[in-house]
Amino acid sequence: MAKVGKQKTNRVRLILLAALVFTAFLLSCVRLMQYQIVEGATYRETANKKTISTVSVKAARGEIVDRYGRPLAINKVAFNIVFDRVFMPEGRENEIIASLIDLMEDSGEEWVDELPITDQKPYQFEEGRDQADITRAKKTLGLNTYATAQNCIDELIDKYEIKGYSEEKTRQIAGVRFSMLQAEFSPFVRYTFAEDISTSTVAKVKELDFNFPGVDVSEETIRDYVSGDIAPHILGTLGPIYKEEYEDYKKQGYKMNDTVGKSGIEKAMEEYLRGTDGVRQVEQNSKGDVVSVAEQKATVPGNTVMLTIDKYFQQKVQQILENQIKNKKDGTAGAISVLDVKTGEVLALATYPTYNINDYKKNYAQLNSDSGKPLFNRALMGTYRPGSTFKTAVAVGALSEGIIDRNSTVTCHRVYTYWPAPFRPKCTGYHNNISVVNALKVSCNIFFYDVGRRLGIDKENEYCHKLGLGVDTGLEIPTATGALTSPEQAQKLGREWNAGDVAQASIGQMDTAVTPLQMSVQAATIASKGKRYETHLVKSIQSYNFDKLIQETQPKVVDTIENKNDLFGTVTDGMIAAASRVSNLTRYPYKVAIKTGTPQTSTTKFHSAVIGFAPAEEPEIAISCILENGNSAKDIVKPIIDAYYSAKSQAPQTPQQSGTLLK
Repeated sequence: MAKVGKQKTNRVRLILLAALVFTAFLLSCVRLMQYQIVEGATYRETANKKTISTVSVKAARGEIVDRYGRPLAINKVAFNIVFDRVFMPEGRENEIIASLIDLMEDSGEEWVDELPITDQKPYQFEEGRDQADITRAKKTLGLNTYATAQNCIDELIDKYEIKGYSEEKTRQIAGVRFSMLQAEFSPFVRYTFAEDISTSTVAKVKELDFNFPGVDVSEETIRDYVSGDIAPHILGTLGPIYKEEYEDYKKQGYKMNDTVGKSGIEKAMEEYLRGTDGVRQVEQNSKGDVVSVAEQKATVPGNTVMLTIDKYFQQKVQQILENQIKNKKDGTAGAISVLDVKTGEVLALATYPTYNINDYKKNYAQLNSDSGKPLFNRALMGTYRPGSTFKTAVAVGALSEGIIDRNSTVTCHRVYTYWPAPFRPKCTGYHNNISVVNALKVSCNIFFYDVGRRLGIDKENEYCHKLGLGVDTGLEIPTATGALTSPEQAQKLGREWNAGDVAQASIGQMDTAVTPLQMSVQAATIASKGKRYETHLVKSIQSYNFDKLIQETQPKVVDTIENKNDLFGTVTDGMIAAASRVSNLTRYPYKVAIKTGTPQTSTTKFHSAVIGFAPAEEPEIAISCILENGNSAKDIVKPIIDAYYSAKSQAPQTPQQSGTLLK
């Protein structure tokens, strides 16, 4: 009986289980029908839903080439590590940065750290760092101007809760967080953590991307200076837009994370070098996969800036200057300027000590603190007493005003006695009755004391200005204006003007301070018989691929001096006579014209200077050189002339072809 009851119970259980399964199946069918038929369209729409976003595409920056199209500053494709705020988890930034720094160190890579503070305690502001960088750092962190380096580090640690790391790692993270802050890292502004990393590092970052949310490897174009030691002061530098600059740049359509020219041609020609960014439309499905990419607006690369310099002549002039100072021990520093007499084009500008522009970012603090001042552009910004090279300007003024003629003489008995004792300026010798040609040849001080006194300081300065001394020469990049000796200049310097000051001014001493560029303009104006051309470094602006000429610089005469009674022939004869005293300048089939100078900087220290042009009969180039604490600037004239004609003979004979760069 019990057995029959048990079987009945099992049968009931099976029936109930079957009923439950059937019910579940029925419900599933109903639900499936609801998904596919009733709500099918809705779910299908959700499954196929796509996200459309627009992405800015960076345009290539225009390139910088020499007068023959040979590259100086070009673009290359590089891998950069960038941070994206949208995908970087808030609160994990320090952890991600620390891990990424470990990877970079293991790979021997560098990353961006713009905090101007030493890497180790006791923290100090980096020696040689530009004071503007330090002031900007304090302002960025909201600190007072008297804040210390330690105050800055403490502020970063507190602001970003950098805790639980070693002292070294804390400083590294602080440097990155500061750089991110300065770049205004946000959902709208990506941050470049490192530039131009190796492909092996790219592979490591991508392999470990799960450790680095918000970190991406971006393929971008970066600046590549083909020969970083050629004309670094001319080419200039690139850098980020700082907060205090952004309002002005924003009006011009720049983004906060854009890179702009900071100095030299990169800055002066920014409006032409800058390209126009493009826009892409990116379509993603619900999983985040990219479905399609459509270009809405094409990028427009910047224009190519063609300079007036010859790349290889520039390089040779730099080597000549370095050899004279470094190897021949002639001076401690110096500069050379070479111009085209017929156009005002700059053919070469050299300054020594110099630097390699590719090392600029990495070694900025070291370069800035170097006692030789390699970052200082002596050719354009250095101001020097011109010494006896100035006598050519006095001669021009006196001949033009009729104070003297070719045959006028002044008696030189070594001591000038026009003014009462004790003011008795002296000459280097006894030249007796001497005319202007011979006075230029032997550099007689007495002749120019007397002629300068009769000409007067106002007229003297008027002709100096016409010759390009103490004025803006028109160059596209910044230059010093310098100053000429005058009662007004004496007052500025806090000293009393004396009548005898005109005598010292007339031999290039006193308060006169001019640049090597201005000295070469002076020589070029004499060579062109009174036509002063505006100096320029930009020969033309071309489209990126050289298929269109945007603009071309035409020679421009900005001042003239009438060539009365062949006054420039007289001055040139005096300069040829001066060159005849330099043996290696007499070996050419043509004549060379020069004037040397020994500007005095103290009772015991002198510089060495020279100006000149060649060939004297049909001038092509004008030269100036200053050697700080040097002796023989005249010795560089022949090597420069030789280098000029050598470069000219090797220059490309065919016109620039569209879309090509010469090597």
